[in-house]
Amino acid sequence: MKRAIAALAVIAALIAAILMFSSRFKVTEHIYVEWQGERVIIRGEGSAGLKWQINGGRLTMTAGETVGKSLKIHLSGECANGQFELTAAKRTFVLLEGLTLLNPTDAAMVFKGSNHTLINLADDTENRLGDAGIEATGDLTIGGDGSLTIVAQGTGHKGINIEGNLKIKDDPTITITTSGQPEHIQVLPQSVWLGKGPGLPQTSQTPLPPPPPGFERYDFSGTAKAIKAQGTILIEGGTITLSTCTPGAEGMESKRDIIINGGTLTVEAYDDAINALMTMTVNGGIVNAVSSHNDGIDINSGLLKPWATSIPKNYDPQRAKELAGQPTYYQTGGSVTARSNAGPHQEGLDTDHTPISHTGGELIIEPQPTQGW
Repeated sequence: MKRAIAALAVIAALIAAILMFSSRFKVTEHIYVEWQGERVIIRGEGSAGLKWQINGGRLTMTAGETVGKSLKIHLSGECANGQFELTAAKRTFVLLEGLTLLNPTDAAMVFKGSNHTLINLADDTENRLGDAGIEATGDLTIGGDGSLTIVAQGTGHKGINIEGNLKIKDDPTITITTSGQPEHIQVLPQSVWLGKGPGLPQTSQTPLPPPPPGFERYDFSGTAKAIKAQGTILIEGGTITLSTCTPGAEGMESKRDIIINGGTLTVEAYDDAINALMTMTVNGGIVNAVSSHNDGIDINSGLLKPWATSIPKNYDPQRAKELAGQPTYYQTGGSVTARSNAGPHQEGLDTDHTPISHTGGELIIEPQPTQGW
């Protein structure tokens, strides 16, 4: 009897240890999604809180509060008329493992919710998105050692368009090309709408006519930027190539700050190649920013355009005040080439009359700054 009681006690202790271990170390859940044309195949089992709906090549997923942070969604296959939309309450991992997903009218990938989405480009895989690429309402991190190509051709379509912060890490190869016309064009200083994007010239080789008498310049909205983030853009590694060719289309824009710690960033843009509303800091890496019709690098020092009709989501007016008279471009290392091919009144590096803090690394500006524009 004593031996039986002792054995039961050992079994009870083992069960308690197993329960404690499993509560601390949850098993990762894996969902595998494969597109075969407009047929979507899903394998794996997720939590009860993970739901999905399939409509042709379009997959809509919802990950509720009961879905753990360990969920990983693997995407692969090919579809010429599809979309992946995920609404998640928590941080989500999405792995691209040889995916070609095209959407003729909208973003190929959409992430909703106040979540942080982490996209991993699997090693030795090629992934392609179009017509627009990625939209997210939260933060987005892209990493891994694979490649991602985004082609956006529609009016106002962007390569990456997020409302939160963007981080690029590890060593991915990311290539984004946009060619869509802006949604609207107006002449300043008066807000006079001239027409819709499709009526504009189709390439940068066909310049716009001079503004009508009495007007200063053109302004564009809904432009085909390669990358736009309402939050901060942080680049720690990778090979990133951005290209735009239509009026108003900037290469990379942040409505807060841009920080570059590593990697190689090459931008050729119609409008500003790189634009930061607040500040830009380069601690390492290689940056080559060239604009054909505006500034190579443009830092707005927290100043909004006087004709702006809306305020950026993460705009901090107090910080904008504190930036007055302070450097807004910092460089401690790396190599930066900022070039404008636009002619008079446009600059390689435009900091809106604020100082430049250059304490390390190589900085080439063509043409040299004058008084700021």
